[in-house]
Amino acid sequence: MKKNRLIAAVAAAALVVSGLAGCGSSASTESAQTVPAGTETESSVQKSSEAVNKTGYPIMNEDYTFKIVYAVGSTDKIGGWENKDFVKKIEEDTGLKIQWVGIPEASYNDQVAIMIAAGDLPDAFIGQIPNFAQFLDSFVKMNDMIDDYAPSLKEFFDKYPNIKLAGMFPDGSIYGLPEVQLDGYVAGKSLAINKKWLDAVGMEMPETADELFDVLMAFKTQDPNGNGQADEIPFAFYKDRKFDILKSAFGFAGYDEKDYKYPYLQVVDGKVDFYPVSENYHAYLQYLNKLYSNGLIDPNGFIQEEVDMIAKGTNDQIGVFPNYSYDDITVGDYAGDYTYLLPLKDSNGERHYQPSAWSGTVIVNQFAITNNCPYPEAMLRLYDYINSSFDNRLLFGWGPKDMAWVDNGDGTISKKADPVLEGYNSYAEVRHTLSMGIKGIFLWTEEDNAKFAVTSDREIKYMERQKPYMDCAVKEFLPEGQDYPENTQEINVLLTELRTYMDNFMAESVMNGIDDAKWQKHLEDCRKFSYERYTELNQEYYDRMMKLAEE
Repeated sequence: MKKNRLIAAVAAAALVVSGLAGCGSSASTESAQTVPAGTETESSVQKSSEAVNKTGYPIMNEDYTFKIVYAVGSTDKIGGWENKDFVKKIEEDTGLKIQWVGIPEASYNDQVAIMIAAGDLPDAFIGQIPNFAQFLDSFVKMNDMIDDYAPSLKEFFDKYPNIKLAGMFPDGSIYGLPEVQLDGYVAGKSLAINKKWLDAVGMEMPETADELFDVLMAFKTQDPNGNGQADEIPFAFYKDRKFDILKSAFGFAGYDEKDYKYPYLQVVDGKVDFYPVSENYHAYLQYLNKLYSNGLIDPNGFIQEEVDMIAKGTNDQIGVFPNYSYDDITVGDYAGDYTYLLPLKDSNGERHYQPSAWSGTVIVNQFAITNNCPYPEAMLRLYDYINSSFDNRLLFGWGPKDMAWVDNGDGTISKKADPVLEGYNSYAEVRHTLSMGIKGIFLWTEEDNAKFAVTSDREIKYMERQKPYMDCAVKEFLPEGQDYPENTQEINVLLTELRTYMDNFMAESVMNGIDDAKWQKHLEDCRKFSYERYTELNQEYYDRMMKLAEE
């Protein structure tokens, strides 16, 4: 690995901009100069513990300027944090001296990779490191420091052990810390159905596959939008959002989409199962072909983009569609006509739904301290300071009062989003110009988010579907976490071919049908594309994660 880095460093030397050169500076850098990266002598540990206060402020007893590299968000109107008010507050409150080095997010991965290859590291990074697991010897293991230097983080991990688990490597080590924005919404994926059309055709909410077929047939034949044209699309979808929620009717739950980390897999009684070779999946494909053959699903769905589906939705043409966010994104002013459709009952009367891993956004390994940092405890205390109170999380994650949010005077707050602050085009611009925003390192909890007043119809509808969907959620699924780099690489290689095959196979099966001969060939093809090895690797990962969770 060192040889590869040396080669990469020589090739990249001319590309590293001068603003990125060097690490933090100190009046006394003897420790950093004499101790090789990745090692800690007794004297260096003692020096660090003497220089860094475990509690209180200032954090440091030594004169040292830390260098922190971070990603600049595309919606940051100023283009960097260096002279912003929230940075001044950090330095005033903590006493830390920090050189902030921002890299535009479009080039962040490339420039950080060059820095790591060259060994030209800052004290810390705010922003995920590309291929982080391959470079752990360049970063500080934090497990033994958290209890003493990050009480707020420890409290957070105790409350959300699944998020802690997501950042742990197979041996239990923690080299990176998360950025978290929880919102209480675990049931993000759903189906939306046009209740106005249901009333127009005089039918009840469908609960089984057969009932849904009958409803879709009525949507096709009875002109529910009342325009005198046969322009209704009973079931709409696009190439990245298809039929996954319908799997419930056939006794299983899982996702195939390209943005899902563990496609084609479910967990049953602790065993990872590749469901595309099951008879339930066979029946699921036959049902989809029945819908297609009767003209009940959009024939352009496999090739169209989301924008194409939106054009139809905003023209009052859609009966049912996969809704992974707010329904007004797809159907615009017709959003009031729609409600959620629960996962359908299977032959045993049971529903199956796979929820999100957590309720909101979790970016693992968003904050990492390098081995070039002589005082890693100080950087950990900085992370903890940002998360030490609700007021801090609000300021550093959203922005200042009366600019990014307002106090409603009743214990709640509201985002200042309609209208946004003068001079800004969107709330994202306000947030990421006046605070770290989603590019930062704040731990926003569900309790924090509950202080935002929920007043819009779209938020209320989103909240209303949470409990009904979660009542039918599966109890077992692959958790988010870190795997061995070599396993991750092998899985990615297997998935490249497997995804291409499965996408083509599904489209072919839905449009042209799936008889016994085609099904047998499919089973052979899955073996050819090493589904058994893919399943085995994920079983090993699942078992390791369950063991870590018990420790």
